[in-house]
Amino acid sequence: MDGLKESWINAEKLPLVIEPSEPMSLEKTLEVISLNKEILKKKLLKSGGLLFRNFPFSNEKEFAALIATIDEGQFIDYIGGDSPRTKIHDGIYTSTEAPPSIKIPLHNELSFVKKYPKRIYFYCHVAPNENGETTVADARKVYNAVDSSVKSAFIAKGIKYTSNYYYKSQLMNLLNELQPSHKSWINVFETEHKGIVEEKCIENEFEYKWNQSEWLEISQKRPAVISHPITNEKVWFNQAHLYDFNPKLLGWWRYLGAKVLYCRKHMRLH
Repeated sequence: MDGLKESWINAEKLPLVIEPSEPMSLEKTLEVISLNKEILKKKLLKSGGLLFRNFPFSNEKEFAALIATIDEGQFIDYIGGDSPRTKIHDGIYTSTEAPPSIKIPLHNELSFVKKYPKRIYFYCHVAPNENGETTVADARKVYNAVDSSVKSAFIAKGIKYTSNYYYKSQLMNLLNELQPSHKSWINVFETEHKGIVEEKCIENEFEYKWNQSEWLEISQKRPAVISHPITNEKVWFNQAHLYDFNPKLLGWWRYLGAKVLYCRKHMRLH
C-alpha cells in the first residue's frame, strides 16, 4: 500500500495494524487513505478489523473525515440504543459512560435493532490512565464455538428484546447522576415529542406501548444468527447475554440493587 505499512499484534492477526510509512499531515493522511481505500476494504473483510496507529487525528471532526474518506456507508444515529452515551457529532457518540471499574462484555453493536451499523469505528481521544482496552473477536469463530444444541435453539426461536424507558423522573435522574445506567426515552430517541417517538418506532419496526407515568416499553424480535452480507458466512449476532440481569453480569451488589429498584415490571430496563 502506497504510504502505509501493516503489522499484527497477536497470533490471531486480529486486528490488522495500519500505520503511516512516514510522518504525514492530516491532509496527506486523508489523501493516502483515499488512494488505498479499496485495498483497505479488502483487508478489513479478510481480517475482521483494522487498527490505525500513529496518524495525526486530534478531534471528532478529523475522526469523521477519516470515516468519510474510507467511504464504507452512511452514518447512523444511536436510535433505540440504551447504553448511556453523549452525541458528539453526526453519527459519533461517546463510548458507554461507565466507571473504569465496569467491564463491558463483548457484544455485537445494536444487534437488537433492524438498522444496525455494518461497520463500527472507535477513536481514543483521552487515553485511560491504566488498563485501557477494547475487546474484539471474530463473530464467525464465536458462532462455531457455541454448542450446537444452543445454537439450534437460538436459530429456531430468535430473540425478543424488551426495554422500558422513563419520561421525567427525579429518582431516575438522581440514580443516573450517581451512575449512568438507565436512559429516558427522550435520550433514546433524541426527541421530547411522543409522536416522533412513535414514528421512529414504526420506522425501525419496534413494537411500542405507553405505560403509566408515561414510561415507554419497546420490543423487537431479531435473529440470533445472521449471514455475512458479502461472504455469506454464519455470524453469532445478538445481545442475549446483556438483556439478562444476573450477578455474573452486574456483580452481586448491583444485582441486588437492581432487584429492589426494578420491583415494578414496567420500570425494568430489560
